[in-house]
Amino acid sequence: MSEHERIHEEAEREADDLEHRTEELGEHVKKARDDWESKKSDESVPGAKPDEDEQSEGPPPEADITPGD
Repeated sequence: MSEHERIHEEAEREADDLEHRTEELGEHVKKARDDWESKKSDESVPGAKPDEDEQSEGPPPEADITPGD
């Protein structure tokens, strides 16, 4: 096997591994999102349901702070 073929096969294995890890991450994110959505509708979960007087749209005010401000 030439050096070129060895590098090609190594790159293919790495690409396959990255694809697999991406799929696993996508599944993890979906589960976390589903879990959060179910908790938002459960009044027994502290902090999951926004207060009536809080803004529910947009990022919190501290999100506008940029480094160096």
